[in-house]
Amino acid sequence: MAQRKRSTGELISSVTFFGAAIWLVFEAKLFLEGGETLKGVIVYVGAFLSLLASFRFKIQRLILRLRDVIWPK
Repeated sequence: MAQRKRSTGELISSVTFFGAAIWLVFEAKLFLEGGETLKGVIVYVGAFLSLLASFRFKIQRLILRLRDVIWPK
């Protein structure tokens, strides 16, 4: 599996997803402290998904390595 360089746009979007995840965690805490449990949980899910999106390339590499271990060519 050949490594390719990440473009500037890909790096910017990863940092943006990570920043959004942090922001959403704080927003979810505010919802939970305000008694809005459902909104808080939904925003936490959004934060988790945004965090996953920020690590999408590392996750892709991990999945490809697992695939090569499970189903070698």
